[in-house]
Amino acid sequence: MASSSSGISIPAPEAVQVLVSSLADESLIVKEASMSSLKDLASLNPLLVLDCCSAVSRGGRRRFGNMAGIFQVMAIGVLSLDKSDIDPAFMAKLAKIATAEMISSKELNTDWQRAAAGLLVSIGSHLPDLPHSVPLFRNLHLQWSAAVCGTSVNGDMSYSDVRMMEEIFLYFSGPNSALPAMVQTLADFASADALQFTPRLKGVLSRVLPILGNVRDVHRPIFANAFKCWCQAAWQYSVDFPSHSFLDGDIMSFLNSAFELLLRVWATSRDLKVRISTVEALGQMVGLITRTQLKSALPRLVPTILELYRKDQDVALIATCSLHNVLSGSLLSETGPPLLDFEDLTVILSTLLPVVCIYNDNKEQSAFSVGLKTYNEVQRCFLTVGLVYPDDLFMFLLNKCRLKEEPLTFGALCVLKHLLPRSSEAWHGKRPLLVDAVKSLLDEQNLGVRKALSELIVVMASHCYLIGPSGELFVEYLVRHCGLSDQDKGDHENSKVKMGLVCPTELRAICEKGLLLLTITIPEMEHILWPFLLKMIIPRAYTGAAATVCRCIAELCRNRSSDSNAMLGECKARADIPKPEELFARLIVLLHDPLAREQLATYILTVLYYVAPLFPKNINLFWQDEIPKMKAYVSDTDDLRLDPSYQETWDDMIINFLAESLDVMHDNDWVISLGNVFSEQYVLYLPDDEHSALLHRCLGVLLQKVDDRAYVCDKIDWMYKQANIAIPTNRLGLAKAMGLVAASHLDTVLEKLKKILDSVGKSIFQRFLSFFYDSNRMEESDDIHAALALMYGYAARYAPSTVIEARIDALVGTNMLSRLLHVRHPTAKQAVITAIDLLGCAVINAAENGAPFPLQKRDQLLDYILTLMGRDENDGYVDSSHELLHTQALALSACTTLVSVEPKLSIETRNLVMKATLGFFALPNDPMDVVNPLIDNLITLLCAILLTSGEDGRSRAEQLLHILRQVDQYIASPVEYQRRRGCRAVHEMLLKFRTLCVSGYCALGCHGSCTHSKQIDRTVHGNFSNLPSAYVLPSREALCLGDRVISYIPRCADTDSEVRKISAQILDQLFSISLSLPRPVGSNSVVDIELSYSALSSLEDVIAILRSDASIDPSEIFNRIVSSVCILLMKDELVATLQSCTVAICDKIKQSAEGAIQAVIEFVTKRGNELSEADVSRTTQSLLSAAVHVTEKHMRLETLGAISSLAENTNSKVVFNEVLATAGRDIVTKDISRLRGGWPMLDAFYAFSQHAVLSFLFLEHLTSALNQTPIPKGDTEKGDISSHLVDTQMDDDILQAAILALTAFFRGGGKVGKKAVEQSYAPVLAALTLQLGSCHGLASTGQHEPLRALLTAFQAFCECVGDLEMGKILARDGEQNEKWINLIGEVAGCISIKRPKEVQILCLILTKSLNRQQRFQREAAAAALSEFVRHSGGLTSLLEQMVEALCRHVSDESPTVRSLCLKGLVQIPSIHIYQYTTQVLGVILALLDDSDESVQLTAVSCLLMILKSSPNDAVEPILLNLSVRLRNLQICNNVKMRADAFAAFGALSNYGVGAQREAFLEQIHAALPRLILHLYDDDLSVRQACRTTLRRIAPLMEMEGSIGLFNSHCFNSDHRSDYEDFVRDIARQFVQRLPSRVDNYMASTIQAFEAPWPIIQANAIYISSSMLSLSDDQHILALYYTQVFGMLVGKMSRSTDAIVRATCSSSIGLLLKSANSVSWRAARLDHSETVRRGYESESFRK
Repeated sequence: MASSSSGISIPAPEAVQVLVSSLADESLIVKEASMSSLKDLASLNPLLVLDCCSAVSRGGRRRFGNMAGIFQVMAIGVLSLDKSDIDPAFMAKLAKIATAEMISSKELNTDWQRAAAGLLVSIGSHLPDLPHSVPLFRNLHLQWSAAVCGTSVNGDMSYSDVRMMEEIFLYFSGPNSALPAMVQTLADFASADALQFTPRLKGVLSRVLPILGNVRDVHRPIFANAFKCWCQAAWQYSVDFPSHSFLDGDIMSFLNSAFELLLRVWATSRDLKVRISTVEALGQMVGLITRTQLKSALPRLVPTILELYRKDQDVALIATCSLHNVLSGSLLSETGPPLLDFEDLTVILSTLLPVVCIYNDNKEQSAFSVGLKTYNEVQRCFLTVGLVYPDDLFMFLLNKCRLKEEPLTFGALCVLKHLLPRSSEAWHGKRPLLVDAVKSLLDEQNLGVRKALSELIVVMASHCYLIGPSGELFVEYLVRHCGLSDQDKGDHENSKVKMGLVCPTELRAICEKGLLLLTITIPEMEHILWPFLLKMIIPRAYTGAAATVCRCIAELCRNRSSDSNAMLGECKARADIPKPEELFARLIVLLHDPLAREQLATYILTVLYYVAPLFPKNINLFWQDEIPKMKAYVSDTDDLRLDPSYQETWDDMIINFLAESLDVMHDNDWVISLGNVFSEQYVLYLPDDEHSALLHRCLGVLLQKVDDRAYVCDKIDWMYKQANIAIPTNRLGLAKAMGLVAASHLDTVLEKLKKILDSVGKSIFQRFLSFFYDSNRMEESDDIHAALALMYGYAARYAPSTVIEARIDALVGTNMLSRLLHVRHPTAKQAVITAIDLLGCAVINAAENGAPFPLQKRDQLLDYILTLMGRDENDGYVDSSHELLHTQALALSACTTLVSVEPKLSIETRNLVMKATLGFFALPNDPMDVVNPLIDNLITLLCAILLTSGEDGRSRAEQLLHILRQVDQYIASPVEYQRRRGCRAVHEMLLKFRTLCVSGYCALGCHGSCTHSKQIDRTVHGNFSNLPSAYVLPSREALCLGDRVISYIPRCADTDSEVRKISAQILDQLFSISLSLPRPVGSNSVVDIELSYSALSSLEDVIAILRSDASIDPSEIFNRIVSSVCILLMKDELVATLQSCTVAICDKIKQSAEGAIQAVIEFVTKRGNELSEADVSRTTQSLLSAAVHVTEKHMRLETLGAISSLAENTNSKVVFNEVLATAGRDIVTKDISRLRGGWPMLDAFYAFSQHAVLSFLFLEHLTSALNQTPIPKGDTEKGDISSHLVDTQMDDDILQAAILALTAFFRGGGKVGKKAVEQSYAPVLAALTLQLGSCHGLASTGQHEPLRALLTAFQAFCECVGDLEMGKILARDGEQNEKWINLIGEVAGCISIKRPKEVQILCLILTKSLNRQQRFQREAAAAALSEFVRHSGGLTSLLEQMVEALCRHVSDESPTVRSLCLKGLVQIPSIHIYQYTTQVLGVILALLDDSDESVQLTAVSCLLMILKSSPNDAVEPILLNLSVRLRNLQICNNVKMRADAFAAFGALSNYGVGAQREAFLEQIHAALPRLILHLYDDDLSVRQACRTTLRRIAPLMEMEGSIGLFNSHCFNSDHRSDYEDFVRDIARQFVQRLPSRVDNYMASTIQAFEAPWPIIQANAIYISSSMLSLSDDQHILALYYTQVFGMLVGKMSRSTDAIVRATCSSSIGLLLKSANSVSWRAARLDHSETVRRGYESESFRK
């Protein structure tokens, strides 16, 4: 026991032991609290803390689970020791404990080992000098002695004993398993502070070296790493202090010995980790050992390092860094010659070369940094060798290149590339050798080697190594690789050694950049590149390099443009340069792709521009004019991509350029020669290459210029042989070429085609058989037939119009063409369709050229096209979507062509075509490049059908309506592009119809506009009955304008501006046509006609605005359109429009649907008086149907607005009847609560309630219906609800409809509906309130539907009167059965605030309702009255009645009624409360003892309220009674009760004056400890109540500084640490200001040690400890100090609550740190009790 300064004995050592034991507690907060206390105590009595920690740590981790915490405390304790307190023996003991734990596990760097290392560092901070004190290393050797010799070691061994053990180490050896962590600590120390460590290096080495030989393999990496760190520290020291030499003989001897051991033993270990760490250490030691030792070590050291490369490639960086250090130390020494001859270096260099290969350009994210460092280190090694042996290294690298072993070759090339700029002078004379070596590698296939070689060639060129033929050879090598494609993999994937992620694209980019650099930046290369690069254009293998080659040629020509004659002379002087014809033929075909990479087309044109003098005269001037135009066309590739036909346009430009160039030449021999070259260059292109197709056309246009028929026949045959007709592009090119030839040699071409046709299958039967046994033959036949069809088509297309009729008749009339129609492949079908289209175009062209003739068997050709464009499920091919669309687009174009030629279509053929094609409007928009032309073709086809169909106006009108109705589904499509397509089609057809049927015919039978039609007087001819039937116009009724108008009006409000504009034009065309047609009998009013034409003129003005100004407001435009249409429609058309409006209103486009509704409203508003009741009924049904089908809320409301407009402008009763009837049917047949988008009828009710005219009528009807059907009542006294339901007087569906309608009226009535509700506000609200009670009674029995319906109505009522707060209350708690009383109170409060004038009537009704038999209704009335009573201040007589009723019912048998009546009494207005205060306080005092806890809680809460305004004379008589009862309630388990009791006690402080002051002050001091205890209660409300109460009672206590303390941050904070700070502050105030009260405070606080709440126990512990730690009252200390201290120690050991244990830990530290406990700071642990205490603490933890 330790005695305090006052003689009080406290078990300080035991307490510290308990704190130490708590470091192993399972709770983190206990650990942290104990750790915090121990750290504080360690600074006061470090020896005691160290003793306790030492005692508990004897068993190690097996007995104590938190050795890391122990070591952390011990480290702080050691640091806190004064120099006079440092006992080397005790420090050795602590070091022994730490080292024992560190060596007890083979694992390193655990938390407890790091903490133990920290302890050793702390010890070393006092005893840093190793030669004298050596506590750190002393324990190191002691532990080693114990491990090796088995001797026991005590802590006070002398320094001489250590020397003795060093002598023993000379004779003992064994595995080292004890000290790796110690050595690692020394390594870390050296890395952290090299300047302090290096002077002590000798001492470290002298003690580590003797045991170094016995270190186990598992620990050797640690020792090797330590040597590396020590050597690095030594190097750092030598750099910082170059004048201070620390490497004396002893250190050199130690390093040499260690170096030798590591090299001979460790470096040969089987453990890879040992070898790696050893090599890394040896690399650092090389610079510190002597040159003699280094020279002798090199034969072993170098192979050791190189061995790492062979065993594991991942350690190459470490090995290379060490190798570079070795090479630098052995070759670059200033004190002597190199230690290695070059012969000795060859093995090293041979090993390093593959390392370059492995790590070069490694792009993997994880390995890139390491690989790059390794690559750089290897290059540094080669550079080091090159500085000493440049010639030998050069020959070595060349020899490795000649070996052609991929890794060595790649590495040698990379090194040469790296060293060539740095060793250019030394290697200048060896250029031929390098050139020869590079030549030998030009056929290497590995991509990595080729990349390195290409880079080396560029470097060689920059140093003038490329001269003469060898230079051209290297240039060709670069060109060849510029032409690589992504598919050229070479032997890269088969290579045994991967050389980085080299791909063909990367190699190609390197070569392209290299070739450009040679051309642009190296002037010496010009004579090698020109004209040699011209040779590189022709070979097929270099096609991919054409762009780069042409760019280089253009650069050369531009640089030498002033010396063009010399350049041309150089070209002609060399026989190996291609002829001009060869260059021209090659380049003109390579122009094909304008979007080719590297701007190929632009550079080809540039080359042609510069080399034009090579070609025949006159062409130069032509090209100077044309080539810039062509370059301009391809200059902007982005614009080209926007043009879907750019490729066709460009190819045509090339052909025209070639044709005009041939015309300009006027050299027939040169043309013949060029044709021969074209023929020869077929071998340069693959058949599937589009260049081959262009070559066909080039040869074809050339043959067009030749008059030699034999030559033409020969080239045609050759062209056909070279063509691969199985490839569509090649086939098309061949066909176009044949067509070009046919322009001059038609018969020759047809003769050739006839021979080909005759040579293919002899019969259809043979082809049919091939389907079963030879699919390849069938496909080949398809290709031939497709090619023949195209060739026939283009031959007809290009042939002269005057000679083709007979050829076409022969082809079609003799069924020769039918032999080409039995194809199955998609591309073959396209070819045949294209051929038929070309035939039709030929017929049309002939007609335009004045040679018309009919196309025989046209209907049969149409049938063929429709068959070919369909998907044939029986054939063996599956058309891709793109191919099928392309086929269909071609077919539509061909159908249009055939429909447009004579003879006219038959009805059957016309219907067949329409059926097969109209569905294309639904095609998706992608791919746009195919679909858009297809749709254009379809619209054109429909217009063509309309142009050629029908015999008179009526039949054409029928045909038009048929097509329009088929297109309606696309007009109303939700997809924008489908709507645009449909509108475009309708508009185009109406334009054609108007041209044909209105102004397109005259009495004389003329088509189109003519002068005769103006002579027809309609007034004379009337309805044209006297004209022939062929010229009879359709009637207006035939156009079905009502149906058509409602279909197109929504589109006038479409989201797409193009659709809006076209739709307006459609309506204009419809009414223009209708006004020009005969009007119905009886409608001859001149006024009507004038109005119609005026409206039509207005509509046309709108269209003009749309065309000129797209920014105008669409809504304004739409309004004008609707106004015009409203005038233009006749009555029957108007009725049809309104009755057909459902589809328009249900339009998928919101704006369009809104437009349709707006149009309906406009029509009804302006012309509703023309509608009959039947029309109104059917229109209402249509609108309701639309409202049902429209799911979007806004659109439904708009539709219902149209219904309201209909009711307002027609017969409202009819409309209401339809709406209610529909609502009733919905309730019976549908689950209206689950309807998607809500119930439309509910929205209809909203619409009526908001209407200024209709709302009063509709509310009157609904009120009448509800008055006839009262709400069921069933809340009886006994709860028997089901037997008292009142029979309803209406059917259930009508009742529900009425309730929902009333709810909708409340909720959506707006200002008008609100006005109606205001007139009967109080009765409605009273009824709703009472029924709410009854419905909650029903809900308690499981009947929830009445409650839900009533709550819905109630919420609607709140919304109607504008009380949003009331609505929120209902929404929040309406269906919570346990909160409905509060709900009514909150509702009543809202009413009192919002509607004070209504309170009197409500109170009169509810006061009478307190006498009702139904308990739930009484409770509802009491709940409302308890809130209303506070707002009855101006109603004295009413207040008296209410108080009398409430006082009478505080004895009600229902606890709820009692509580509510009491709540009402305390809410009497302040101006009247004094009159009733005594009466109310008497009721509260009685109810504080009520048997029901809820009533007690209400009484406490009401007491809080009444005390705010109670006079002293009313409270003083019962002040002490109230105080006692409140103190009893402060320990209640109910949180709310505790909080209110504390708060009410604080409120009583206002009355603790006068005669009652002293008595009430005693009550305060009795309650004060409890207030402070609960200041940090688990519940926040209790905390707040205690804070408020403490602030209130502070003035009565007259304690100086208390007011400021009760307003501090710590007092108001909810953090535990702040609460503890406040407790210390308040305890200081108690001790200083109220010493006489401390005894009572301590007694009360100690009683709380056994409180039922752990947090209160913890608070009591800390409060008592704080007062004791601050008190100097010996009486208090004598009474409580020992008692509390002992209780803390006991609770800390026995409590199951972590918060209690943690607080005990903090409190013990608080007591021990206090000034009352000074003597314990000299106490030490009684070692005789250590074992017993240790076992007790262990048992406590268990």
